[in-house]
Amino acid sequence: MLQLLLIATWLIFGTMSVCALSYKDHRDNQILGVTLSREHAKHPEVQKVIKKFKIACYLVLLISIAFSFLMPAKMIGQYAEFYMLVLITANIFANWFVIHFYQQGLLSIKKEKAWIYKRTRVVTVDMNVSKEKGKSSVASIWAWLFLFLSFIPAVFLLLHAKARESYPIGFSLIGPLCQLNAIYLYYQMRHRHVPALSDNTEINKACARTEERINTMAATLLAFAMFVFWVMFNISVIYEKNAIFVVLSAIILVTVPIMIAYWQRKKIRTAENNFFGEMQERDIFEQESTWKWGCYYNPNDPRIIVPKRIASMGFTINIGNPVGKAIGFGIIVLLLLIFSTIFYGGFKDYTITENGSRIIIDAAMYDRSVEKNQVVSLSTIDRIPVGTRTNGYGGLNKSYGHFSINGYGKCMLYIYNKVDKYIVLKLKGDNPAYIIVNDKSQDKTERLYQEIKRWLTE
Repeated sequence: MLQLLLIATWLIFGTMSVCALSYKDHRDNQILGVTLSREHAKHPEVQKVIKKFKIACYLVLLISIAFSFLMPAKMIGQYAEFYMLVLITANIFANWFVIHFYQQGLLSIKKEKAWIYKRTRVVTVDMNVSKEKGKSSVASIWAWLFLFLSFIPAVFLLLHAKARESYPIGFSLIGPLCQLNAIYLYYQMRHRHVPALSDNTEINKACARTEERINTMAATLLAFAMFVFWVMFNISVIYEKNAIFVVLSAIILVTVPIMIAYWQRKKIRTAENNFFGEMQERDIFEQESTWKWGCYYNPNDPRIIVPKRIASMGFTINIGNPVGKAIGFGIIVLLLLIFSTIFYGGFKDYTITENGSRIIIDAAMYDRSVEKNQVVSLSTIDRIPVGTRTNGYGGLNKSYGHFSINGYGKCMLYIYNKVDKYIVLKLKGDNPAYIIVNDKSQDKTERLYQEIKRWLTE
């Protein structure tokens, strides 16, 4: 479990570094979100800032990985999940700070050199190019097909009641929901603006057709990658019940879109250079005012979801729009909720107390009371069979909530994972059929067992 946490943490660190480093390239007349012409982007002072930026990104990655090795330490290991979240948050903030710091450096150079770009023309659209939309795209049927196929796990669960015990059908609809986003992305890519930089309409039209093909191909490949991930994830959860396969699926989900985005940018860059010439300067104008704190901020733009500065890196919200503000606030609240839940669940110990004819189990969000006449039998085991968490908390050190355990069925667990002794209370009925508890050590678990045994016989 600890190894999986480390792999997931390194994966996120690597992804954040790749995303941060992608901002160093001169793309769409910008470096680090600062508008610069091709000529100015090659200036020695600008290149010096970019070199320092790259070193800073690598340092953030190495320092983050170094701190992750503290996770197995005894003092930190018992709160590994919370420590991992803190590290990831710190890594994201550090990458954001590095981008912002060197962005300010580029702005200072720009101000010092008086590099100001004014829009030289307003109309940049070749009307004949707009008529080409939809003619060269990859057929949308593929994206829709992946959506329909993503319902296979839900259909499987409808036909197999036993599988639903460990895998709620509502959970199986996450895949189709994600595929809907892929379809939205497909149509966004198909209608994406393309440059019309030549006086020759036929060249503009040819470039538009090529870019539309590349963009829709990228969206279709992304939809396919999400479908593959979803199939692998469901197979690993329903059949293999092995966390390593789940992590491998997640790695595919993260790395493949980055590879697709890289391929898309490279192909478009090559196509534009072929059609318009490598040194062709775009209609360049200042764009910094539309970004704040790394987010798109434009009250005059009615769009809520907009492409990122590097369009192929996905979409972001317009926090200048009231709805965008609400979404941003909701995301922050959700993150705080996740943090506080993991923090509370990881730090709070279980307490089991007698109260007359019942015992009360106090655990974060999953309190439970058991009447004496509900208990059919009491026993201990040294190992819990493989199972699946259906609703609860499953951390490195603790697991509690609702689980489906092979050979036991629906259970409620309140256990410390590193103590190989468990107290099993078999209950009347099957929801849950068992409650399994233990304490922080085998000796404490034995004492708890004797206390429950005495309570039952009184």
